[in-house]
Amino acid sequence: MNDIFSALETARDPETDRKYTPVELVSEAGLLIIAGSDATATAMASTVFYLLHYPESLNLVQEEIRSVFSSLEDIRIGTKLSACRYLFACFDESMRLSSPVPGLLAREVLHGGIDVDGVHLPKGVDVGVPIYALHHNEDNFPEPWTFKPSRWIVGQDGTAQENVNHARSAFSVFGYGRTSCVGKTLAYQELALTLARLVWKYEWRLQPGSSLGEGRKGLGWGREKKAEFQLWDKFVSVSEGPMVEFKDRMAGPVTHSL
Repeated sequence: MNDIFSALETARDPETDRKYTPVELVSEAGLLIIAGSDATATAMASTVFYLLHYPESLNLVQEEIRSVFSSLEDIRIGTKLSACRYLFACFDESMRLSSPVPGLLAREVLHGGIDVDGVHLPKGVDVGVPIYALHHNEDNFPEPWTFKPSRWIVGQDGTAQENVNHARSAFSVFGYGRTSCVGKTLAYQELALTLARLVWKYEWRLQPGSSLGEGRKGLGWGREKKAEFQLWDKFVSVSEGPMVEFKDRMAGPVTHSL
């Protein structure tokens, strides 16, 4: 096989020629399963949540998908799907607002220490910035609490290239550097293929009377915003909802919880 795990099985340290032990491979397998399933599922649920709470955005992504593809079977991984700019902007904006890994991905300071914003941090200190805080800083994202896929597309709603470049520089949902997410491209492919097919085949609405996934008073500090998909940080995220009704053009409504 030629997949991620087979690469781990055959990998060797270039300095010691050491391979992964069985215990280390089990640990890596657990991480890959969590990162490759839970995180993608959370991103999908949050995208559906925000599209249903911002109907204008749902209309725009419906127009894009239904104009690009002539049939459900036509929707497959490839250049046509990758060119659906608004679809991918919806993913980025949903993951900005409700990142599947909302906490900080800390790094240990190496020998000699480091100066951060005028503060010296000695060797051995763990340092990081919570992704949730970074993604809701209005210096990085104007109107940070609003779902605005147009902020990722040059030319939409006055968005300039420098605006997109700055947003990209602060977008950390997949991490940075040599330890950034190895499955980033696969995650986008999974999200795009699944959501594009849902958008093409079904009409959507929130289940009447359901508020699952929404913020509300009494849920906790900072969790009062109705239109914010609520996540709990457990390294990856834990969430509930939303409850959605999908209506096939040839069948009746079906209710699902994402």
